[in-house]
Amino acid sequence: MRSYIPAGLKVLRGAGEEFKKGDYWMVGNDYGYAEVQLMKKRDSYHPESFYIEHIVINENSRGNGFGRELYLLVEEMARKLGSKWIQIDSEPEAVGFWDKLGYTKLDKAYYKDKTAMVKKLEP
Repeated sequence: MRSYIPAGLKVLRGAGEEFKKGDYWMVGNDYGYAEVQLMKKRDSYHPESFYIEHIVINENSRGNGFGRELYLLVEEMARKLGSKWIQIDSEPEAVGFWDKLGYTKLDKAYYKDKTAMVKKLEP
């Protein structure tokens, strides 16, 4: 188990105990997985950002709070890696999910038809 991985989260692919900016992980639990990256400063809206590429919950498990549960584990991972911000590019139908988790829409678009959003992590 890597020291920066919270209990309940498994590393399916990614950097080991030694990691650097730009490293990528696929992490998951029994209900789904997330693809995440420790961003390089030049690629992020804020320095010290962690990027969530995807959070995918198994189709038959959706609507039961498992997305939020997985997200909270990913957020804890980001904190343990020293990130101060989390950045996402949301699909239009998921913006409400991210709003509920405290994300703010950015005035900048990184991908067509997606909404760029950030959240400042509290210690």
